[in-house]
Amino acid sequence: MPKPGPFPHLGTMPLRAFFPRLAALAFLTLTAACAGSLDAEQSRLCRMLLPALFAQDDGITVIDSEAAGGRAVHITFRAGGKDAPERLLTCRFGGAGYSAAKRDLIAVMIDGVGLGESQLWFLKERWLESQVSVMSDPGPPGRGAGLIELPSRELATALQYALGGLPRLTLLALLALATALIYGLIGRINLAFGEFAAMGGMVASLAILLLAALFPRAGLAIEPVALLVTLGTIALWGVVAGKRVLHPLAIRGGQPILVAGVGMMVAVPEGLRLAQGARNTWLPPVGEGSFALASGGGFEVMASPRALGIVAMNLLAIALLLLVMRRSRFGRAWRAVADDPEAAELLGLDPRRVLILSSLIATALAGLAGASVTLLHGGITFSSGTMMGLAGLMAAILGGVGSLGGAVLAGALIGMLQTLWMVFHAIEHWELASFTLLTAFLVLKPGGFFGYSEGPERRF
Repeated sequence: MPKPGPFPHLGTMPLRAFFPRLAALAFLTLTAACAGSLDAEQSRLCRMLLPALFAQDDGITVIDSEAAGGRAVHITFRAGGKDAPERLLTCRFGGAGYSAAKRDLIAVMIDGVGLGESQLWFLKERWLESQVSVMSDPGPPGRGAGLIELPSRELATALQYALGGLPRLTLLALLALATALIYGLIGRINLAFGEFAAMGGMVASLAILLLAALFPRAGLAIEPVALLVTLGTIALWGVVAGKRVLHPLAIRGGQPILVAGVGMMVAVPEGLRLAQGARNTWLPPVGEGSFALASGGGFEVMASPRALGIVAMNLLAIALLLLVMRRSRFGRAWRAVADDPEAAELLGLDPRRVLILSSLIATALAGLAGASVTLLHGGITFSSGTMMGLAGLMAAILGGVGSLGGAVLAGALIGMLQTLWMVFHAIEHWELASFTLLTAFLVLKPGGFFGYSEGPERRF
């Protein structure tokens, strides 16, 4: 009798339990990443008031900035020399997060005493709208030393590049995992996952804007809800694709699925363009920016809490799916249908249902990748999914198409390779370098890292 694993309850966990766990994971991760965060734009607007309120003869030094109550910012500063007392500037705004009123200054207090209406009107309509206020910004507070002291500048620079490459690493892993889920069942590649990622990013943008208009005071709490809306919408498209495209064509065999994938690569972005227009919708910047994580040789390594939270969410989603595929009933059914669909059907499994559910999960993973791009960069273009999909396909092939763990490992490896390439060479050439190295690798090892084309055993 096999020894139970560390999570024995997952051995009988049905597939329907995966999505509530993924939803809870997304909500908790994004909420933790955004809770109590200082909005960088509101902090900058509040700092820009200081030169209009105090003389700059001896300089203005910003000591600290912090959020207060979601829609207010506290600026601790010193107007004068080092011996000047610390003072407090409080700015309250009409909204937070993605609300259109987040830039609307509604109250200003100095050491707890509010300014009059005429003074507030002058600051809003005359001072903040002038170029002088931008040039007179005293700047953010000093970041101080990093949390970690590194022995050299080169090591600090390498850590900075590694942090910058983490988001792309998780995006490639998600798309590679989506590709491997479908190929493992039908032996054909669905080329449209990049386009589904672009759809997920655009749906996330529209959902955030709609929720911000309906609930202007919700702040960044609308992001987890928008993410759940995105995953649900893209998952429905996955069900449609599985029922109407993948399963009927998989029965016929041959290459029709590849042709259908190319058709979806054209139809999905064109549909997005017609639905939204050629101009892309970009979200306003949110979040508190970056903090000094480490320093070495005079170089500060900056990290974004928002980016780290999204990376953690994607990594946990990948780990949860791999665990579900290894220990749940659906995971066992997927492996059985992938190995021998006829024998699996004789044993009572429904290959059609397994394929449709796999399509649902795969498109949801692609949608999560696209939504992550929107949350990180404020939007995604309708035509940007092609290169994302090709990079995910490249990772799936490199890992051994059909091997889920191999796809994740290869996605991480390609993300690291692209990051290293951008460090030492021109960024516009990384696609050429990546595909060249992939070709050379597959000539030497056609099955990829964990491919099963060279032997009878499937490697998870």
